[in-house]
Parts: sequence; structure tokens; C-alpha cells
Amino acid sequence: MAQATVRLSSELDCERAVRLAHRRGVASATAYRGPETKAAHHVFLMLIDEEEVLAKVLQELRGLLPGASISVSREAVVHEAPEGFLRGAALRSRPFRAGLENLGWVFAGGALGAGTRLAAEETARQITPEAYGVFPWGTLAANVVGSFFIAIFGTLIFERFVGERARTFWVLGFLGSLTTFSSYALHTMRGWEASPLLGGLYGGGSILFGLLAAFGGFWISRRFL
Repeated sequence: MAQATVRLSSELDCERAVRLAHRRGVASATAYRGPETKAAHHVFLMLIDEEEVLAKVLQELRGLLPGASISVSREAVVHEAPEGFLRGAALRSRPFRAGLENLGWVFAGGALGAGTRLAAEETARQITPEAYGVFPWGTLAANVVGSFFIAIFGTLIFERFVGERARTFWVLGFLGSLTTFSSYALHTMRGWEASPLLGGLYGGGSILFGLLAAFGGFWISRRFL
């Protein structure tokens, strides 16, 4: 993207320059008055568009108003922008397609996620050794935390700024192993055998808090990131 500031000597010249910019479809053309002094009075026109478009317009502008002073600045693109962004194009989310070329990253992320979940379960078991047999809250916590972060990592951040390799490692590998439906089902069944109330609380609480965590992560990523 490029920005050009044109210094003009009269409002008439500014009007001619604005009309030229509009005819050529420049994305943004803004005119403003400069400070008035006894020696000079200038009007400034700021043009913003893609560098190639702006170069053609400025070439015509120099021929139309040879006395105009022009200053051009260019900005580097930090994040990926859609083609035609200055003309209203929207950035579309990239689809998540996990290819076999990233299989090793899935294994690496899965090993890390499974180890983290085991550590969380063991820590919870050490804290509440008697109650953990009927209410394994360590797995519940891992599922809720995983649901929160998979919602964040799967929306704004990984849709726009992170490549497929990192998405595969964190989403399919780490968070996929950190959260587990099979352990959730087994713990719900065992809790139900010991106490239908605790089994129902564990099973229903896992779904409820997991969904709330996912919605929270989704909202945070859309609102603040």
C-alpha cells in the first residue's frame, strides 16, 4: 500500500486533482487546508491506494498540475490482506486441511497433549485421592481448558496468521490429545455406577462447561484479537 501527499497552491487545483483521482478509482482521496501564512497558502490532498494504481495516477497528476509537490510513502504488509482490501474485499478464513505431509507434527503434538493430560489427571488424583475415583475432575478440567483454547486457536489466530503446520500441531495434535471423549465416557460410566448423581454431574458438567469454554474462547478471539 502507498500514500501520496500532494501540495497544491489553490482550491481549484485541488478540485482538479480530486476529480482525476475519482475518475481513476483511487481508494481514498482526502483534501485538507494547510496552515495559512503571509508567504503562502496551500491545500493538501492525501491519496491512498495500491502502489501500482497510485503510480499511474501520480504520473497523470504531474502532467495535469506540473507545479504540484508530491510526497510518497510506502507501507509494508505485516499481516496477510485479501486482494482488493482497500475497495471493500473481506478476508476469508482459510479452510483447515490437514495433509499427510504434516503427520509427524500430529504425532509430536499428540504426545505432548497426552502427556499434559496425564499430568493433569495425576495432579488431581493426588489432591483428592478419595473423591477422584467417582468424580475425576482432572479429566474434566483438561477437557474444559482444551475446549477453550481450541476455540481460540481454531478461529481468528489460526485462520489468518498461522500456517497449516502449526495448526496441525496444536489443534489436531496437542489439543486433540489433551481433550478426550473416550475417557470422558468411561469416567461418566464409572461415576454413574458409584452414584447416578455424581455420574450425571460429571457427564453433564463436562458438556456444559466445555461448550461455555469454547464459546468464551471464540468470543475472546473475535472481540480482542
